[in-house]
Amino acid sequence: MPEQPAQPAPPTDGDQNSEKNETPWVPEPDFDAALIEEAAKKSGLVWLSPAGLSAKADAGRPSGRGGPSAPSGPSGPQAVWHVWHDSAVTIVAGGAEQPLPMWAVPGRVVEVAIRSKEQGGRLISFLSQVALVAPGTPEWGPAAEALHAERLNLAEGDRYQQRWAEESAILRMRPLGGAVTPDGGSGAARPLPTPATTLGRMPRMVGGLPRERTRKK
Repeated sequence: MPEQPAQPAPPTDGDQNSEKNETPWVPEPDFDAALIEEAAKKSGLVWLSPAGLSAKADAGRPSGRGGPSAPSGPSGPQAVWHVWHDSAVTIVAGGAEQPLPMWAVPGRVVEVAIRSKEQGGRLISFLSQVALVAPGTPEWGPAAEALHAERLNLAEGDRYQQRWAEESAILRMRPLGGAVTPDGGSGAARPLPTPATTLGRMPRMVGGLPRERTRKK
């Protein structure tokens, strides 16, 4: 009896995925850099999260001049407003400005996630080492002016440069290489605790809610 030809094994989930996506995702530094810059310019918010040893932030780190004075917060992603300046995500934090968790202090490596302005979901993420732009350096003035141009609700005549130099910190986050490989997660995070609340019961409407009138046949 002639030998029967071997039957091909049924495809596994991995085989099916490989057919759909034959080439795995790999970073492309030049393309990633252009996408990061374009996305950062369009989005007013970025999400910061700890990367590697950054999650083990020093909870007892003292706050003082030249660094953001913020309590240690949750280790999950935190949204901050920013400007894209000098090829970097640039933020001002501490004092009367936005708070930062203690793992986002200068010297720590963080993951920066940028959303799509059209769809609202995560578009690209990259790693960066947080760097302090020190007051009095040539980089500090232009960075402060760029942040002031996008800062909302500043009082007229506010001496923001003096205030930021004394009680806040300007931080810069340049991409370290290309994009971070997406993990397939949603990137959703719990909202931060806030004392904001409603004022009480909703007011009554005079006459109640309008009702749809039934048409006579």
